[in-house]
Amino acid sequence: MNKHTKLAFLSSLLAGLSSLCTHAAVYPYTFTDAGAIPQGGTAFSVEHLLGGMGSSITSIEFILTFNSSASLSGTGSGIQGLLTLGTDTGSPYVSFYPTATSSSGSQRIYDMTFSGSSGSPGTGFTGLDPNSTWSLALWDTSTGGIENGLAGWSLNVTAVPEPVNVALGVFAVVALLVQGGRAWRHRRQANGRIAPLP
Repeated sequence: MNKHTKLAFLSSLLAGLSSLCTHAAVYPYTFTDAGAIPQGGTAFSVEHLLGGMGSSITSIEFILTFNSSASLSGTGSGIQGLLTLGTDTGSPYVSFYPTATSSSGSQRIYDMTFSGSSGSPGTGFTGLDPNSTWSLALWDTSTGGIENGLAGWSLNVTAVPEPVNVALGVFAVVALLVQGGRAWRHRRQANGRIAPLP
């Protein structure tokens, strides 16, 4: 195999490995946190430490299941919430005003997708590392009518490896292949099956 053929082979191998390593994967998480969402502005809040995902978010599907349709106005005069990534004061978050997008029996389901955001506070999580603490806070600004409750919620996180990690992985594989090829050639030379390199 001449040098040009070797270079073409390695280039094709790099491209193939890179495409395999950078595919996005969906990581689904379902939480059974349930409880009343107090009226008058007191918050219901929960948090979960998540791990084992790719290191760069491309999109998130966020689903909340409520016990009823009470206070799901989609405005500031009903249930409001924050979904936060991280535990620092300046951690990125998304604020929302849920309204039912579908139903299941007496329950109401709020389903939304965040994507294409910059990752700064209030805009979304795209490009950030999802392997951290996720916090959900809900409160109801209304003071009358029926109090609603959360029956459960879920996150479907779509993430890919960081480009740097992909590149390191690809180069490690190529280095192993080159080293293996050299060892194979050395063994063949030692056995007298091929002539030594000039």
